[in-house]
Amino acid sequence: MRLRYDTTVPAGPAPLVLTKPGGRRVELHIRVDPDGSATLLAFGGRATQNPPQKTTLQGPFQVYDQAVAAMRAIVAQLKDAGYDVAEDQLPLWSMAVQRTINEARKRKHESAVDYRFDPKDVFLDW
Repeated sequence: MRLRYDTTVPAGPAPLVLTKPGGRRVELHIRVDPDGSATLLAFGGRATQNPPQKTTLQGPFQVYDQAVAAMRAIVAQLKDAGYDVAEDQLPLWSMAVQRTINEARKRKHESAVDYRFDPKDVFLDW
């Protein structure tokens, strides 16, 4: 399978909103962590729903450009499914995005391990 990338999608930090006739909408957000990694968040559902019906996230990606590439591939697939980029619409689910990214960052922080080597950890003094 070969991925297609929609290069018309801007690489800026602004959220991208896609809509489909019938009131369906998808919002794509990229959030950058303090360590430089980036996470792509996608929210979908009807414009009248709060919170969104579906939520997914991908990442963390090591660099921002990888998250942009993933977003461009997703946008290409969504356009094939009948969605159009709605440049005139503002994101509706920003609070849900912030809540989700905060939870992901908390899990990442809680599961962090110390990977540094210290000879005292393996040297046996008998």
